[in-house]
Amino acid sequence: MLSKVINKETILYTVFGILTSVLNVLLFQILLFLNFEYKVSNLISLVVVKITAYICNKNFVFKSKCPNLVSLYKEIFRFIIARGSTMLIDFFGLIIMVDFINFSKLPSKIFITILVVVLNYIIGKKHVFKNRSEERF
Repeated sequence: MLSKVINKETILYTVFGILTSVLNVLLFQILLFLNFEYKVSNLISLVVVKITAYICNKNFVFKSKCPNLVSLYKEIFRFIIARGSTMLIDFFGLIIMVDFINFSKLPSKIFITILVVVLNYIIGKKHVFKNRSEERF
C-alpha cells in the first residue's frame, strides 16, 4: 500500500512541486517589492510557474511521451484546462484571503500554493499526463 503512495513519481512531483512553489512565492514577493499590485504580482507569478510546471511534469515527473503532434497538442490542452482551473482557485483564493478575510499576503499565498499543489498532482496524474510511467523504488 505504501509503495502506491511513495514512489519515484510522487517523490519527483514533491521535489518539483516544492521548487515551483518556491519560485511562485519568491517571484510574487519580488514583484511586490518592485511595487507591483499584489493581484498583478500573483497573476505574473502564476503564469510563469504554470509554464515551468508543464515542462517539469512532462519531462521529469510523469515522463510523458507523445507519439505525434496531435497527442502533444491534446496533452497541452488538457494541461491548460486543468491548470487554468486551479489557477483560478489560486488567483481568487488569494483575493478572498487578503481582501475579504484580511489575512496577510505572504501567509495567504503560501497556504493557497500548498492547496493548489495537491490539487494539481491529483489532476495531473488522473487527467493530463495519460501515458506516464510509474517507476517504484
